[in-house]
Parts: sequence; C-alpha cells; structure tokens
Amino acid sequence: MKNLILKIREGDLFRFFDSEERTELTIGSRRSADIVVKSQLVEPVQIRLLLKNNVWYAEDLTPENARSVVLLDGRRFKRPMMKLDGALSIRHAGKKEKEDIVRITPVRQFTRKRTGNNFDLTAKTLTTVGSGENCDIRVNNPLVSEKHFFIVYDGEGCYVEDAHSVSGTYVNNKKVKRQKLGDYDRISIPSAAYIFYRNTLLYSTAQGGIRIDAVDVCKRVRERNSRAKISLVTNVTFRIEAGAFVAVVGGSGAGKSTLLDCINGMRPATEGKIYYDTNDYYENMNTYKGVVGYVPQRDIMHDDLTVADALRYTAMLRMRADLPAPELHERVQAAIADVHLQGKEGLRISALSGGQKKRVSIAMELLSDPKVIFLDEPTSGLSPDLDMEMMALLKDLSKKGRTIVVITHAMENLDKCDSVAFLGRGGRLCYYGAAKDAFRWFNRRSYSRIFEALTDEATSEAFAKKYRRSPYYKELYAQLTEEYGKGCCLPPEEEEAEAPWEKPPKDLPARRAHRNGEEDA
Repeated sequence: MKNLILKIREGDLFRFFDSEERTELTIGSRRSADIVVKSQLVEPVQIRLLLKNNVWYAEDLTPENARSVVLLDGRRFKRPMMKLDGALSIRHAGKKEKEDIVRITPVRQFTRKRTGNNFDLTAKTLTTVGSGENCDIRVNNPLVSEKHFFIVYDGEGCYVEDAHSVSGTYVNNKKVKRQKLGDYDRISIPSAAYIFYRNTLLYSTAQGGIRIDAVDVCKRVRERNSRAKISLVTNVTFRIEAGAFVAVVGGSGAGKSTLLDCINGMRPATEGKIYYDTNDYYENMNTYKGVVGYVPQRDIMHDDLTVADALRYTAMLRMRADLPAPELHERVQAAIADVHLQGKEGLRISALSGGQKKRVSIAMELLSDPKVIFLDEPTSGLSPDLDMEMMALLKDLSKKGRTIVVITHAMENLDKCDSVAFLGRGGRLCYYGAAKDAFRWFNRRSYSRIFEALTDEATSEAFAKKYRRSPYYKELYAQLTEEYGKGCCLPPEEEEAEAPWEKPPKDLPARRAHRNGEEDA
C-alpha cells in the first residue's frame, strides 16, 4: 500500500497529514472529514482522495453554484477524477485574487536507507517516534504515546509535528503542535531528547541515567525579622555521573534537603546553574517531568489498599490513558520485582513494616521509569539491618540505568555509595568522594566528630577551600569551563600549606581510620 503524506497550508499556518493504512480520505468543512478545513466557503465534503492500483486519485465533489472551486496545480479539473500528481487548492469562486483558502501538497516520497550512527531524516519522508512497535524510533516509556510525534522531510527541510500525544512534544522547552526545525533545535519527550542538526537526529539523552552538574549553586533567603539574607547553600559545585549512587550527608541544618531541592527543581537555587546531561535544567524542567522521581521522607500511601492495588492506581494516574491493561500489569509487576516485594502484592499497606512501606514508595516512582531518583532520608526510623537492605536496594537500582541521589543520617552503609557529599555550616561542600577517604580528609576518627567540626562556620569554610584545592575540583573546573564557559563557578583555590589540624595523624592506622563510630584517642 502506498502511504500518502500531505502538507496542508492555510494562510501562514501549516500541518501534515499521514494517510497511514487508509485507502480513502475526505477533505471538507464537516468535522467528520479526515482533513477538516475551517472555512464557511468550503463544502462539507469537497474533495475525495482514493487509492487505486497503488496510485492516489483526487475527485472533485464541488456542487454547482458553490462558493469555492477546487484546482489541481492551479487549474480546474478536466474530468471529475484525476491523478494526484500536483498540489490541490480550494479558492473563492467569485474573487479574482488567486489566494488559496487551503493548499494541500503531496510530500515527495523518499525511500533511501538509513546511514550512519545517528538517525538520518532524509532516509524517508516520514519518521515516527513513539512507544509503538511500528515507530522508526522507539521510546519504551509509559508516558510516551504509541505514536508521539513525527518528522516530515519534504526534500528541502524538516518539520516536526506532535501526533496528539498525551504528554506533549517540546522544541527548545516550548510545547509545540508543529514547527519547522533548524540546526541545534532540541526535541524533547519523556525520557528522551534529540538534537536536530543538518537533517539528522542526534541522541542527547544518556541511556544509563542522567548526568547532573551542580555549578556554583547558592540558595539565599531573607530572614523573617530583618532585611538581611542568609545563605542555606553556598557555592556548591560537583558532578553526579550518570548511573551513580550518591549520598548527601551533614549535620542538622547543614542544608541537605535544600541542596537536594535545588538539584531536583522543587526549590530552585537563587544563583548558579543545574545541568542535566549538559542542558540547563531550570530552563527545560517541562521536558524532564517524566524522568525525575522523588521519594519524600514521609510515605504518602492509602493504608487500606493492597500493594498491588496501590501501585495499579498510581500507574493509572501517572501513565498515559491508552496504555494497554497487559502492559500496565507488566509494569506494576516489574516495579514490585525491582524493590523485592514479590509475594507481598496482596498485603494491605497498613500491614507492612516500615522498610516495606518505603519500598512501595520507591516502586511508585519506578512505574514511570525515571532516569534519576531523589530520596529524602529513605532509611529514617529503620533498624540497622533494614538500613543495609535499603542501601543495597538503591545500589542495585543505580546499576539498572538510574542516577540515585539520597539524603541520609545513617552512616553505617555509606560504603555502598559511589560518592558522598559532606555539607558543612551554611551549605558549604566540604568533601566529595569515596566514603572510605572521608576520615583522613577531615582528620577525624568518627562521623560524629566530623559533623561536630562542620558546625563551625570558619572550619566549614576552611574545608570548602580545601575541596576547591583538590585535584578532583581542578579537573572538574576545567571540564565545566569548557562546557559552560569561563566564570561559571569559583576557580580552584591557590595552593597553601595545610593547617596542622588538617594533617592526618601519624599514629592513625588505616584500618582504624576507616571504622565508623570510633572515638578520638
């Protein structure tokens, strides 16, 4: 069957139409027409298109004394039905001006094969993107419609058009129905983003989670009883690699939750930038709505529901409405398996332990297949064994292509994290790296001693400067400057002699320095 793609222009507006598997199409002002032209001059059904012997024909159905006429390549039909080998137009019958009410042009068909690693849009006339099996580019996400958007190449340029998707199609962070594409335009749908360049789609979304760059992030707020501003987060710069498991720790009031909310956009930073896969997150938050999960400290669930029902209702609310029932069931079962709750599906939420309830909260976020998950103290109130199980679970989730960022006060299982960010007073980043190296960095033998030291503002600032002198920060600064420009963050601190309290004690054995909870000698 020969597919027909039409470019429909009404004044300065245009849209595209794909015949798909149909063999007959109608054009007119009636709402039931396949192609509706909203004009009082157009007949309810004025043109019929028919596919015969793999060739499309146009039939003029205009009655006598009609207020408009049908033209093919600017000429009246010689006979009622003619081969569709040019542009159809409907014009006012009484005016001499040759202005079209509507112009319908068959788009030239291209059938060349795909070349290169990226998707060449000149390979065919119509490129479809969605979750359906027949799409040219498949995106396996429950928020993506079966046919989400398509791109038409007409031999000269490319045009993107949303295919009536549920969650919308965004170009440069603006929701669009249709738009002509230009070089470096960014097309975004849930869990996937593409860059258009020279009639080619370049993939820009990481498959294994999202890389996050926090660049000179500050959060300043005005004090309630004065005009002065206080800093809750101060000049924080670090990188969370895609698929990494990162913990943010610090004493009470150190700004952990504030920093987390700056990164996930719930309470944006007042200064600095957050980048997701090198894209400015605050300018593109709409395009990331479907790929960011958040698990609050307090579980929000209906206690009278069973685990399976709670997840099923959550899935129905969050996923697209036309998701087939078997696929919805499959995703619910996959989320249950991801958090290791098999066999608990029939239990009421109220009958679960604290750790199991937290797993259900995580499963609710996993339903939409997020690429990054933020968790605010997921192990709060859990026993040490359950804390270890929860941290192991989060580590396992990060290995499955998700970036995991967690706030925690439980320090016993930080070794499961890829990196740990220690915050000091005023939300200063005092250390970022492996948990096992933190004791030597701070010259303290226990986490409680580290937190006690970081309650002092001068000590926190001293360790923040030490962090900006570190080889890690120097290398990161060079990379951020190259990607986002000079002046994007504070430069590395100049080298200086370490203060005596910063030097590691000579009598501190490595095996004792890495043990948690040990008191100073």
